Amino acid sequence: MSYSSDKRLIKFTIIIALIFLLLIGRLYYLQIYKGDIFKELSEGNRTSLRSISAPRGKIYDRNKKVLVSNKLAYTLSIIPNEVDDVDLLLDKLTELIELDYQSIKDKISKSNPQKILRLKRNISREELILLEEYKSELPGIILEKVPMREYVYQQLASHLLGYVGEISAIKLDKLKGQGYDVGDVIGKTGLELYYEDYLQGKEGKELVEVNNVGEKVRTLGIEEPIAGYDLVLNLDYDLQSSVEKILKDHLDLLSQKAKSDEDISEPPRGGAVIVMNPDDSSILAMASLPEYDPNVFVGGISQKEWNQLNTDPKKPMFNRAIRTSAPSGSIFKLVTATAGMEELGIKADTEFYDPGYYETGGVRFNNWATAGQGKLSFLEGIAWSNNTVFYKIGHQLYNKDKTILQWYAHQFGLGDKTNIDLKNESKGLVPDPEWRRNYFKDRVDKIWYPGYTINLSIGQGNLRTSPIQLVNLVSAIANGGQLYQPLLVDKIVDKDGRVIKDLKPKLLNELPVSNNTLKIVKEGMKGVTTYGTARRAFEDLPIDVAGKTGTAQTGKGRPNHGWFAGFVPFEKPELAIVVFIEYGSSSANTLPIAKEIIQDYFDLELTDKDKDS
Repeated sequence: MSYSSDKRLIKFTIIIALIFLLLIGRLYYLQIYKGDIFKELSEGNRTSLRSISAPRGKIYDRNKKVLVSNKLAYTLSIIPNEVDDVDLLLDKLTELIELDYQSIKDKISKSNPQKILRLKRNISREELILLEEYKSELPGIILEKVPMREYVYQQLASHLLGYVGEISAIKLDKLKGQGYDVGDVIGKTGLELYYEDYLQGKEGKELVEVNNVGEKVRTLGIEEPIAGYDLVLNLDYDLQSSVEKILKDHLDLLSQKAKSDEDISEPPRGGAVIVMNPDDSSILAMASLPEYDPNVFVGGISQKEWNQLNTDPKKPMFNRAIRTSAPSGSIFKLVTATAGMEELGIKADTEFYDPGYYETGGVRFNNWATAGQGKLSFLEGIAWSNNTVFYKIGHQLYNKDKTILQWYAHQFGLGDKTNIDLKNESKGLVPDPEWRRNYFKDRVDKIWYPGYTINLSIGQGNLRTSPIQLVNLVSAIANGGQLYQPLLVDKIVDKDGRVIKDLKPKLLNELPVSNNTLKIVKEGMKGVTTYGTARRAFEDLPIDVAGKTGTAQTGKGRPNHGWFAGFVPFEKPELAIVVFIEYGSSSANTLPIAKEIIQDYFDLELTDKDKDS
């Protein structure tokens, strides 16, 4: 009996011991072997897949000087799906920092809830400190450094470089399926917009472990972002800087003059200068004033700032170099001269007589020299920009064919886009009988009278042109008759410098005129600067300049627009230049600007007369 009891006791003891061993083993497994894992679970740790912003491609000048780059800046973001109460979080955030509550709510409602959404870019140091301090009360916020656009020289070349900003709902809908999402940054204007497909990189992905308040604990896996391609421009930084300064200085002088001269009804509103290589229409400098700083758009611009820019009467956002649409004034006489030689057999020494006006059908068209210039040759007519000479040619062209002058204008690229690598270029207008029939309602207004061609022959009336069209026109004359597509970008390269795309000059048109015609036009343009209307501005330069002035009437009692277009040196052109001053009163005000640019480029010393001016 005692033996049997002892046996049961031993079995019971063994069972109890085994149970204790199992409990101790399980405890070791849970606390030691799996301790870290269960600690993480107890803290609410989980994984999160986050996108990594790709840096946009850089933009360089022709000598590889960086004009547009990227910098790292703190950004406030969330992943909507990983925030328990978005409304509560936004309420707390708006108490701490400046945020547009409704705008962010709209963004969240349209975004992919599983993707990271940038709420505010480029947050200030003060905002960062506040957010870090209250982070425990803001579960789900993500504070990280992301690449942001940096326009290194602020306003420099702002109109051609453009700016970036968050994608709009309309644009997002257009780009559906191309990898864009709510809150993404894209090019809005300028080269940033035109070359968006190349500049935009490919975002990366990071799988991270986060704790119960959304803070990153560690990286579990990463797919690195791919930077966008870089642009190498034809633009020369030094020339661009000089051109902008020269234009600004002269606009300031003219504005000061307008204050003290009661004959000037208002100061210039702005201006533009383009410097081009006439051999291939590559753009070396392009200035439009007033300008703006693209950096203000990088972190998001306030409605107040946007309204200030948009309602400024001087239109700082308006690229006058490609979007101006104004009469060219006498620069158009280069087209009329070409048509007259080709269609009417006019020669350099063909003689004209100017009594100070031209009269036909009881209508008198006055020359700018109201006393008349008497007898003068056709070549002298170009040099002196004699209206009477060109009135007569225009009327004869009308009698031969009502649209022949317009046809020549189109051959020179007027009335058509140049297809420069920028969006929103003005097409301009070369008015003709068909346009008049379609534009006007009354029968009498639909008729194309001789006077319309006569006015067109000197670049007045309904003619509309832009600086980019006119600099391309004189480039075609300078290079012997080839009209090219103007280009700001020379090539597109990857981060290692390998060429992705080499942009070659594209021929738009071969002017259907003889070499002799172009030779005479060039000689006339040289006459402008040596003994004609612009002689005083250029007579002391050691190199010959070919050019044409233009003063365009604006009507309504406002000052005229001022123009100059030309090329230099005359014998072997290196530069084609156009200067435009909006409400600049006279073409005479454009000449010192053109001259200083030529002096700067060719490193010519300023004369005493230049310094005095």
